[in-house]
Amino acid sequence: MEVHHHPHIEKKSFKEYLLEGLMIFLAVSMGFIAENIRENIGDRAREKEYIENIKKDLVRDTANLNVWIAALYTRVESFDSLITILAQPGPTDKGQDLYYLARVATRSGRFETVQNSFTEMKNSGNTRLIKNRKVLNDLLDYEKNVYKYEQLGLLEAKENEMVYPLIGLLFDASVFDKMFIRSNMIRNQMSENDYATGSRFYIKRPEGNPQLRSRNPDQINQLI
Repeated sequence: MEVHHHPHIEKKSFKEYLLEGLMIFLAVSMGFIAENIRENIGDRAREKEYIENIKKDLVRDTANLNVWIAALYTRVESFDSLITILAQPGPTDKGQDLYYLARVATRSGRFETVQNSFTEMKNSGNTRLIKNRKVLNDLLDYEKNVYKYEQLGLLEAKENEMVYPLIGLLFDASVFDKMFIRSNMIRNQMSENDYATGSRFYIKRPEGNPQLRSRNPDQINQLI
């Protein structure tokens, strides 16, 4: 009978097993570290891109705000002047100012913020890329302030709706109609500042010294 002999296999020592295990561990660890470094480099590149775009948005917002804040103060001054004239008893010698200020009273502009980059960053869940916590908190605070401003804008729109009927009762609509400059050329020349100040660029003061159609004290008081 033929006898088969198994080949002799040299047994590895404990040190050799330990060395092989250590090499496998190091290889896996190095791969993990390399992947983390790659992801970190990619994250930093994306963070820089987002921040640069957000900075551009904020520069545009700042330029727009410089226009709209100035326009807001102009509008407040106009309201004060209109209230002063309305509060005077009897006919006024400031009919032109009265009609002009009432005509532009509800023609308010709106500041529209540019938050495209930060909104995209939030929607994609990438706010984690901003490592500077103060920067992230400031951006979130800015977003909250914009939301508050938008809510005030809705309130202003409701107040304007309340003003329209009163102006219609107290003022002569035919005078208002003649104050509007119907010229596309003039409209095309209007700047952002012209729009911000209530489109006054194509509203002119009326001729003569027009008066209120009614001096109903309750309606005047409600308008004020």
